[in-house]
Amino acid sequence: MDVPREVRIEEALTRALPRLSLRTGVHLLAMHVSGFVLLGLFLVPTPSSAALYGTVEPPALLVLAMLLTGALAHVVVQLPAALLGTLVHHHPVRAYGTALAAAGALSGIAVAALGGGWAGWLDIMLRLALSLACYVALVRMR
Repeated sequence: MDVPREVRIEEALTRALPRLSLRTGVHLLAMHVSGFVLLGLFLVPTPSSAALYGTVEPPALLVLAMLLTGALAHVVVQLPAALLGTLVHHHPVRAYGTALAAAGALSGIAVAALGGGWAGWLDIMLRLALSLACYVALVRMR
């Protein structure tokens, strides 16, 4: 029996949408959890920024700058790198390696554009390593 093309497309979409929405939901959950982990890591000051606490008035500006740096790293570096790693590889170790490599390149570009050096890149990469591990673990847990 010949089934019309529209019916076949509708059946294919009906089967694919629940799986697509679950996958999207898992990625959104992982993005938010890893973002909160990264935000928490950016609240821990580095020795160079801890030395600035007495010189910046008001001190809340320094905390705000750290939070904005964390948000920038989350949106510009962490999310694209994590999505690339988890969508390209299904094995968690390969996904994490790809995500770290992409994060290294993206954070290097971002730090260079903002006028930072190796110390700034290394600091951001150390903070991103844990949050990327969180993201990959959450996505691969399902």
